[in-house]
Amino acid sequence: MRCLIVDDHPLSRDGTALALRAAHAGADVMQAASLNESFALLADTGHVDLVLLDLGLGDSQGVDTLIRFKAWCEAHDRDVRIVVLSGHAEPALVRAVVNECATGFIVKASSHAVFQQAIALTLAGGVYIPAQALRDMPPSGGSAAVAMSEATGPSPLQLTPREHNVAAFLVQGYTYKRIARELERGDGRPVSEHTVRAHVGHIAWKLGVVENAKAGVMAEIARRGLRFVPTA
Repeated sequence: MRCLIVDDHPLSRDGTALALRAAHAGADVMQAASLNESFALLADTGHVDLVLLDLGLGDSQGVDTLIRFKAWCEAHDRDVRIVVLSGHAEPALVRAVVNECATGFIVKASSHAVFQQAIALTLAGGVYIPAQALRDMPPSGGSAAVAMSEATGPSPLQLTPREHNVAAFLVQGYTYKRIARELERGDGRPVSEHTVRAHVGHIAWKLGVVENAKAGVMAEIARRGLRFVPTA
């Protein structure tokens, strides 16, 4: 596994690198202190499996850091899982990070056990969001909505093959545009972003999510410990 840590604090990078190697024996870990340095490293490197991205860098701050990193990867056809590292986990920040297609969110104060669990989960096709953040960002609009869904809707796990693939692409951090391209490749015919949004809406309904479809779906996947891998 090849990983890239992007953090402007050397001690933090070194500690994260040690934790990564403990979680994944033989991991090839690269380090960058800024967005520009990370872009240069990626330009000179082949496939990278995982990026651990701090949002507070010398040349970028906040969710804009993730947006710029994702934009660079898309422009250069780089397909990587991005897990955000942060010193805090306010619900609004976590929701914004998930909406911008990160595949996980790890608080820097987490234990080694939690860190290892989060890395293993995201690499296996899941989403890791801290438990406290999940408690503070209810995805379903309240218990009544969940009860109604359980009483009148299909089982949350009864996804169609197409919905399963869309969920798997979401968990990989793909944008709606990228998901549409992947579906087009499999179908051999055009697929619109509107169609992808409709599929995400169906997944949200089956999971009991009635608000903020993308973030709600990702939060519910994390809450239930679900894992998705694209099928052929």
